[in-house]
This record gives sequence, structure tokens and C-alpha cells, in this order.
Amino acid sequence: MVSVVQRTIMRLPEKFRLLPVMFGAVLIHISLGTYHTFGNMLPYMASYLRNRTDPQSTIEEMIWVPTMQGCFPFAMVIGGVLSHFVGPRLACALGCYLMSCGVYLSSFTIQHSVSSFFFTYGFMFGLGQGIAYVVAVATVINWAPDRVGLVSGIVAAGFGVSSSIFAPIQTHLVNPSNFATGKDGYFKEAELLDRVPGVFRTLGMAYMIMQGIGLIFITDPRDTPPSPSISSLINCFLSPSSHRPSSFSTVRYSSLRNQDDAIPLTSKVRHRSVSRGSSEEGEEDEERGRSGSESSNDGEDKKWMNPREVLSSSTFYFLFCALFCCSFYANTFYNLYKTFAETFIDDDIFLAWAFSLGSMANAAARIGWGQLTDKTSFQTALSLACCMASFLLLTMPMTPLGGKTFFLTWLILLFTCMAATHALFITAIVRCFGAKYKATNYGLCVLSTTFSGIVLSLLAQYELHFLGYNWLFLITSVFPFIAFGLSTTIQITPQGHRIAS
Repeated sequence: MVSVVQRTIMRLPEKFRLLPVMFGAVLIHISLGTYHTFGNMLPYMASYLRNRTDPQSTIEEMIWVPTMQGCFPFAMVIGGVLSHFVGPRLACALGCYLMSCGVYLSSFTIQHSVSSFFFTYGFMFGLGQGIAYVVAVATVINWAPDRVGLVSGIVAAGFGVSSSIFAPIQTHLVNPSNFATGKDGYFKEAELLDRVPGVFRTLGMAYMIMQGIGLIFITDPRDTPPSPSISSLINCFLSPSSHRPSSFSTVRYSSLRNQDDAIPLTSKVRHRSVSRGSSEEGEEDEERGRSGSESSNDGEDKKWMNPREVLSSSTFYFLFCALFCCSFYANTFYNLYKTFAETFIDDDIFLAWAFSLGSMANAAARIGWGQLTDKTSFQTALSLACCMASFLLLTMPMTPLGGKTFFLTWLILLFTCMAATHALFITAIVRCFGAKYKATNYGLCVLSTTFSGIVLSLLAQYELHFLGYNWLFLITSVFPFIAFGLSTTIQITPQGHRIAS
């Protein structure tokens, strides 16, 4: 099946080969992107659990669900390894169906206990999502290695637009009568609560169908370099540091002016020594050819860094901390926008469509941020997004004064800023550390989102009741500004090149 699809795509004109793979990846990401509908589903899930399953359950503790879904950075590392071992389609299928089965099973676990619901809708969802997410993006990049920002932005747009499709569907399935929450923030209407378990079965089946269609087109191009084996990936982490290429033994690496200058000194010395010691012209030619080949391979190695080398680079930790800050402010608003809005807007259907419009803006912005990065630099795009986000979060407490229109405007603008997080960091990882281990290296960087989710969950569960939403947004506004400062310090890659080049 893989070879048939691959051969069929390769028969297309070169400029059209990317399209079917892009279609499959985007379709998969639309299903995965329902991760961002958690904020829309939060009042329904929390109300059902509190009224039907566990009276002690609260909205604040439900924030641990997206945190458990945050296990997907670990899953991204797993996805990168699986893709190298079993191929992109099988690895992606494993992730897709683990995620969709988690959603389907949640229709039963939500009726049983909070912990079992957390496992299916949190852990299973997150693990499957992470595996499928990175494999789908990496496959598309393999078809367009010279347009990383654009193609990753388009695929990320599928992830972003998902909310605009499914949030209104969720609200229509659960709350067609447009009931409002009580003063305590929970629904109590029996007919609404009765619909909650069924929505997970409906959504789970829809995801499976979409993913099945998308998986048909997930395949690497025929001329893709051989993927690293499991043993080589393990050696990247476990091999002694002395076995690492000398060019990456430190991040203080000077920029290469010319490709011809990239031949390591050891190779030149080895070549002279062998040539001087050879007595026959044939042996000299053979050794000279071998030396040139070694030099060429060394030059090629300088284009990428394996995970062990990445973890020894200060550039990685700047990106790690910047992503921590960006994911913290994004997840804060994604998860709590609706419960905040319900304090002054009594219109559940309006909030669903507001979220839908914001998600469409988010999807379009992901493409825009990707193009801006290709034309300028990672720092330029991220700095603009972070500064805008800081301003919007600082002024978010003023939105109740302007009512629905003011809140909708701020929501759309903030969703536009948040799009940069998903579109830009994988581009930065590829530009800084090369494409060979992009899936695994990106997975390591996205581990920061797990830590930001834990911090957010602790803050929401233990301090949100005392802080209130206004102070929470004011505190959160500091995080994108910190990300702005961190991103501006990353000017040179560990290989010694401008990050924008």
C-alpha cells in the first residue's frame, strides 16, 4: 500500500506532488486539533461530573485534563522513533486511533469516575495526538524541505481550524436550547447533562473516519534519505560524548564562509599523510577519493544535530524556555476563555461561534506566521506575536466593559497571536538543528509544554479562586514578554549560521 501510494504521487508533475500529502496531513490535524475545544467542552464535562458522577468535582481540577493531554511531547519523541522504525503511515495510524479511541471510550468513563475519564480523555488522547502530530508534519516537510515555514504553517492551520468546525458542533449536540450556566458556573438542566456522554461517541467515530482517509496519503518521497534506525537513535542519547562529531562538541562554532572550507583539518592531515606514504599512483588516487568522500560526509553531518547534541546546546534551552512561556499564556486563554466569558455573557451559542471565528483566525494566522518566518526570521515573527499577546492579556480585564463585541475582538486578536506558537517553533528547530532528527528534536523541545501545563493546573486548582480571572490574565501577560526577550537572544545557530538563513 505504501509503495502504491508513493508511486502514484511520484507520477504526478513535481509541483503537484505535495498536494495529496498535504491534504492527508491537514485532515489528520483537523481531527487532532480538537484538543483546543477543551475550553468549549469544559462547562459541559465539569457539570456532568459534578451532577452525575462525583459531587466533589470542580471546574478548577478539570484543568488537569489538558495537562494530561500534555503528555504528547513525550509522545512526539516516541512518534519520531516509531516513524523511523515502522514508517510514517503505521506510526501515524497508531497515534490517530489511540487518540480517537480515547475520545470514544470517554463516553463510558465520564459516567464511571473522574480518574478514568482523565485517563481516556487526558492520557490516551494526548499520547495518540503527539505521535500522530509530529509524524504528519515531518512527512510534509520531507516533500518540501525548502519551504519548512510555509508547509508546517499550512498543516498547523488544519490543527487550528479544527476548533472552528467542531466547537459549534459540540455546542449544538449538547446545548441546542442555549441554556446558561448557574451563578456557580455549572449547568444543571437534565436534558443537557443527558447528552454529554453521547457527544464523545459521535466525535470519536467522526475522528476515526477523517483519520482513515488522511492516512492513505501519509508517505515519504522516494528520494528521502534513509531514516536513522532505532539503534542509532538510542546511541544519540547513550553513546559517550567522545563519539559525537567534533564540530558540535560546543555551541561556540564559527560560521563557515565557503563549502570548500568545511573540510575538517583532521581529514586534510589524514589525506596528506596517506598520499605521502603511498608508493603507487593507484593507491594515492584511491586514498584521495576516500578522503574526499569522508570530507563530504563530514560537511553533510554539519547540517544536522542528533538529540544528544541538541541537549548539550544552549540554543535548545533558549527555545525550550521560550516555548514554555508561549504555551503557558496560550493554554491559559484556550482553557479558560469560556468560563471567564460566562461571568458577563449569558449566551452559550454566541461563545461557541466566537470561539469558531477565533479558531479560523488562528488557522489563517498560522500560514501567515509561517510565510513571515520564511521571508524574515523566526525572531521577527515571534517577537511581533509575543508583544501583541502581552498587550491583549494586559487589557483583557477591560473586555467586560465593552460586552460581546469587545470580547470577540480581543479573542480573535489573541488567537491570531497564539497561532505563532504552533507555526514557528518547529521551523526554528529545523533551522537550528537540521532536518534529519526534526521529529525527535521537536518532541524534546515541546516537553516544555508539559511543564507549563503542570504550572497552569496547579495555579488554576489552588489559586484561581483567590486570584480571580483579572489577576490571572495580568500575571499571564508577563510570559509572552519573557518569550520575546528569549527569542531575541537567539541570533546564531549552533552550527555558526544566522538563524534566518
